[in-house]
Amino acid sequence: MKTKTIAWAFCLVLTGLACNLQAEDRVLLDFNMKTAPPADWAVEGYAFGTRNPVPNERQKQAIATLGQRYVKQGRITSPEFTIESDYLKVNCGGTYHPTEMAVVLMVDGKDVRSCSPEPGYGFLGAKLPSARFFRQPDPAVYFFDVRKLRGKQAVLEVRDQHYDGVFFDVKITATDRKPTKKQKMTTQAVNWVEDHFETKIKGETLLVPVGPLAGTPLQMVTVEIEGEEKLSVHLPVAFGDIKTAGYEAIYDLTHYQGKQLKVSYHRFGKSGPAMFLMQRDIPGREVSDQKPAFHIYNRIGMLNDPNGLVYHNDEWHLFHQFNYNVSHLDWKHYVSKDLMHWEERPIAIFHDALGSMHSGSAAVDVFNTSGWGADNNPPLVLAYTASAGNGVSAKIQTQCLAYSTDAGRNFVKYENNPVLGHEQRFIKNRPGDPNARDPKIFWFSPTQGRDAHAKDGYWVMVLFEQRGHTIYTSPDLKAWTKTGAINGFHECPELFPLAVDGDPETVKWIMYGAKGRYHIGAFDGKAYKPETKRQTPMFYGDKCYASQTFNNTEKGPGGQPRRIQTSWQGGRFGQLSFPVELSLKTTPLGLRVCMLPVKEIENLYQHSENFDGLVLEPGAADPLEKMKGGLYDIELEVDLSMAKQLILNIRGNRLVIDSSKDGLSLAKTMKIPGTRKLVLRVVVDNTSQDIHFGDHGLFYSPRMIKPSDDKSLSLEVMGGKARISKCRIHELTSIWKSI
Repeated sequence: MKTKTIAWAFCLVLTGLACNLQAEDRVLLDFNMKTAPPADWAVEGYAFGTRNPVPNERQKQAIATLGQRYVKQGRITSPEFTIESDYLKVNCGGTYHPTEMAVVLMVDGKDVRSCSPEPGYGFLGAKLPSARFFRQPDPAVYFFDVRKLRGKQAVLEVRDQHYDGVFFDVKITATDRKPTKKQKMTTQAVNWVEDHFETKIKGETLLVPVGPLAGTPLQMVTVEIEGEEKLSVHLPVAFGDIKTAGYEAIYDLTHYQGKQLKVSYHRFGKSGPAMFLMQRDIPGREVSDQKPAFHIYNRIGMLNDPNGLVYHNDEWHLFHQFNYNVSHLDWKHYVSKDLMHWEERPIAIFHDALGSMHSGSAAVDVFNTSGWGADNNPPLVLAYTASAGNGVSAKIQTQCLAYSTDAGRNFVKYENNPVLGHEQRFIKNRPGDPNARDPKIFWFSPTQGRDAHAKDGYWVMVLFEQRGHTIYTSPDLKAWTKTGAINGFHECPELFPLAVDGDPETVKWIMYGAKGRYHIGAFDGKAYKPETKRQTPMFYGDKCYASQTFNNTEKGPGGQPRRIQTSWQGGRFGQLSFPVELSLKTTPLGLRVCMLPVKEIENLYQHSENFDGLVLEPGAADPLEKMKGGLYDIELEVDLSMAKQLILNIRGNRLVIDSSKDGLSLAKTMKIPGTRKLVLRVVVDNTSQDIHFGDHGLFYSPRMIKPSDDKSLSLEVMGGKARISKCRIHELTSIWKSI
């Protein structure tokens, strides 16, 4: 290639802006997400788009979408030029990684100067406190000191070698203006070297130190046991001077005691190593009045949708969306023997080249139709959505499987993933259209319904697609056929049977989506037919979302499997709701799905008081005055036919039930017609109060409660006396171990 001077080569390249600047300031590159790669720069891969598009694949277009640039690698390289300035000013915005996401100056084929977008909040680089999720950050500004390189031939390269990274924009300017003292001066390229942690396995869990969200590069960590690779995943590893923000459990080592472990990762050339741990227990969490006492919540990172709820080998398995670094989602894993006391396990499935691990479900393949297990050891199967595109527009969402043959300790992803959605790679939907996600799988029998042990059954998947739920069937979990669809639902589908009023001869099927609005209808194993004209709200209040129910449970009312549900409750830094059991009852409102805390709540009782038979009059002494525990299961049945109002004060929060000839009402939004007998159940934690009108078919979830030192209870009546046939207060205990 003929040598070009910097003044001639880049004044003509890209934007034409250089000609309008002062002579000493020359724009060499001005590139952003809306432009194609520069005309005379060499292009590799698809991270920056391409000048030679593949027209039928949306991630390989000339100007790729933001979402697809996140999951593509590549580089753009300048023509060779002569350095004729003192400095190169580099403005770059995007993903922080010192070597895999870098602007690099090369001389004689060697990296001599480099920089990466400035560390900020999370892997996206967005800054707190004003940044919104997925907000494009302001570019970082660096100055390459090239005074000693004047006259040398050089090449500039913008590298995106991270499958989960992106450059929003890059601007490079040649200048003789000296930077200010506050501006970053770069005199070398980052030296990124491989390191290893090796030892004999003596603990049950491998824990990785993770750094703060701001400033910790997301890098590949590989776990090998006896030379066999078990896991390879990007993690924000804390090493050297990077402060350890916490430890994440990433692999279960129980069955590998005494074998050789090798963990590979990278660090800066002279920085200290990462301090990996092997131990029996995963770190506990803060036990205080400021944290949930018996709800699942994250000790580190963020959580949302519950996933993969299933009962297997006498254990309840619960997974949920987990996010420590905002570029991806994984599945956190908990197990319990009694639905109450939850033990954290290593992360079950991590993000990969197909994308982030979005919502899904779990089931036991009792008859080993997949071939992954054995007759006496059926596999536990996870069905999930892999979402490539980092949650923004033009996502490519495919349906995938993972399985475990060691009782859910470790999971292996199906080698031929995805099982649905290959066509998502192509330009099928308009950018921004919803794709397909959140597979709910279960075993269905034409004669026995959702009996997981019925030999005449097959697999059903309900999938959110476009504007509703689509139904697929399969003999082996791998090959799926579309059989039906219904519009009007949004993501996180559910479909299950309930016996009406416990009558095994009258069974209806419930279908709902993430917002909890449901239809009652019929399901023949191929298609769903609603029998209700409108969807009915399952929740009141705004803090329950993406509810899911457990698969493979024992039989309950009416011979149907127990229908036990939990939800995402309380926002991104919130918790999962307390498990409830669903039933289908005839109420004054009509046929309704009812919910009450599961019977296993009794395992949390540490002290109970009985106030049955109480007659409460206005101005009477408070019967609950001595209750000071703060964590409660409250059971009330009250005749309010002679009263106007019942007031239950829970830790300083008033729950007011109004009584009139029309029935009962709460908060002017929820009404219970046709009765003045109140049946109420309230579960009280430090951060939430779940209010059940179980026999009325209603659940009210107020906003998350601000933790308070007030632990009191009080009960009063207004406008007449109330006959309380049942009033039982159970004080509960925390399930968490201290850190």
